[in-house]
Amino acid sequence: MSDAVLKTFNFSPEVIARMRDTQEIPVNFYNASGQILIPRREQATGDMINKLLQHIGSGVFYREDDEDKLGLKKEARTDLEGLTDTKLLSEKRVAELTEATESLFSELKFAAFGAVHSQKMHSQVTSFITDFEQQPDMMVGVINILETVKGGGGGSASSDLSKQAVKRAVVAMALKSRSMKAMISKDRGRGSEAVQPVMMGGMLAQIGKAKMNLPEGEKLTAEQRAYVRKYPLLSYLMVAHEQTVPFEVKRLILNQRRTLPENTLTNNYPEFRWMTATLQALVQDNDKKGKKEVASDILRQLAALKEFVVYEEDVNILSLATDFAALTTESEWREAKDPMTAIKVILNKSYFQYGPKVIRDFLDHISMSLSHNQKIIKNGDLLVLALTMTSGQTYFEVVRVIEIGRYQSRGLVQRLGVLHMATVNSDGINQGVFQVDSFRADPRKIRINLGQDFLRRIIYIIDQTVDPQLFEKISKKIEAAG
Repeated sequence: MSDAVLKTFNFSPEVIARMRDTQEIPVNFYNASGQILIPRREQATGDMINKLLQHIGSGVFYREDDEDKLGLKKEARTDLEGLTDTKLLSEKRVAELTEATESLFSELKFAAFGAVHSQKMHSQVTSFITDFEQQPDMMVGVINILETVKGGGGGSASSDLSKQAVKRAVVAMALKSRSMKAMISKDRGRGSEAVQPVMMGGMLAQIGKAKMNLPEGEKLTAEQRAYVRKYPLLSYLMVAHEQTVPFEVKRLILNQRRTLPENTLTNNYPEFRWMTATLQALVQDNDKKGKKEVASDILRQLAALKEFVVYEEDVNILSLATDFAALTTESEWREAKDPMTAIKVILNKSYFQYGPKVIRDFLDHISMSLSHNQKIIKNGDLLVLALTMTSGQTYFEVVRVIEIGRYQSRGLVQRLGVLHMATVNSDGINQGVFQVDSFRADPRKIRINLGQDFLRRIIYIIDQTVDPQLFEKISKKIEAAG
């Protein structure tokens, strides 16, 4: 051991994921003194692999000669870390799901949601998840949902709603499934049991719109906007009575736009006090009418709201998938965006919309698969990071990407400077506006490995096509600073 050169192990997510896939710790890991911390082990359990993660702060090392076994040689990264061109979704299966969903939306215009609808949808969802998760390339293949769901914008309202529902459900399912598969935790064993509520919630999230007289156009009045934003509550009320719909699915439908805590600046809707007051009144109303099962479910939903459990991963996944589906679907007043542009728009609106984890998972596990294995963030790109201190203070840093691979949230970046962000409310939506004149260059130009820095997160890509004005202004500031 005295002749061996030890190198610091940087807890590469690619390596950890490979250990999990092969159920093997391929080499010995050492402490700084050269003593074995974690021995090489075949048939390694998740708990054994987890022990590595417990030493993030104290330092873990490996022998330089073992780089090949760990897959850390530079040559191993030329194929985008194993992504393949395998298309994971069959056109036949997606067409069947779309047809069933369109039939559901058409029927709900005139009929109530019932057990038959629920059981058919549950069967479709279970079969779809099984097909997806049993594929060998499930983690690395192309999620070709935009190729398989055709059209939009020129059909009936129910047709457009159904297409968005299928996109939303499939994207949510893929994100949840891959995120769980990549985890080193007990949750990995839950499989489709944990994925089903998310996909089912995706299918039913907007069924309330089938009974709404939705306004047309992109610019809505305040009254029209308030009306449209009631659809999560209406969608929930359409399934609240149905005992074959699990409570978890109903909870996701009701809270699909409550992604962040209410005591922070968010874009949550419907308005919290209005929604809770409405639900409380509905408890009394349904109780008087003898609809005990509905009153009971609403009481459980109110209790869940108080317990803060709604601001969790699944709600964020469903909300993000909804935005992706909407952005990539043509409407009468807006062209569909290509997947790469849609992903950049979602990232750039994420600060007031999503929790940090769902954005990291989205970038790392499905963003490239949704855009035919093209990198969303590339070497040389300019980003804005949010650095939140333990005091609660947040700083906004402008960085340039030095090196980035398949795991798009975990690149190596160089800090170029800091700037301020003002918060504005436009059309009822909180948005961040970067104050370019406040930019202060950092002459140190320190390098930051986002794969090891848990205080920082990517909140904006300064893209020449998505935001040309900001790109030009920031570029001039950086050039002037040298």
